[in-house]
Amino acid sequence: MSGAVAYLGILIGYTVLALGLYFGLKAVKVL
Repeated sequence: MSGAVAYLGILIGYTVLALGLYFGLKAVKVL
């Protein structure tokens, strides 16, 4: 059970990181 929770946490962490990177690059392009 803890393994699934850890996997889910990593998945969410990478998703947030990817979104932050994506919007950050878009913001830089706009500027």
